[in-house]
Amino acid sequence: MATISKGITLSLGEKALTNLMEIPELGGTSEAIDITTLADAAFQYTDGIKNYGDSLEFKFLYEKQQFTELNALDAASTWKVALPDGATCTFTGTSSVRLEGVGVNAALTYILAIKPNSAMAWA
Repeated sequence: MATISKGITLSLGEKALTNLMEIPELGGTSEAIDITTLADAAFQYTDGIKNYGDSLEFKFLYEKQQFTELNALDAASTWKVALPDGATCTFTGTSSVRLEGVGVNAALTYILAIKPNSAMAWA
């Protein structure tokens, strides 16, 4: 049976955030390190450091109190994404928020951008 996106949550510490609309890709890929020698007939590589990307962007429906609280964060925090099937992804990172542009007859939204500074732990 397929798992759908309904019920995905993002928590700051133990507090679940509200009005989450979109989450980014989670996880990373290891950088490739070239270890080719002059005796090799083809390039050889080994895994390097895992790269989670520069910034993970979560989209929220605007609500003043939560926007203000997230905007006031000035230190690394612990974040947890919980999927509807019970799987979780936990990591630490620093954050910033920005109000998205808006046109006529549109909902206000904002982006919470998190720069990961730890490995992502899946459970």
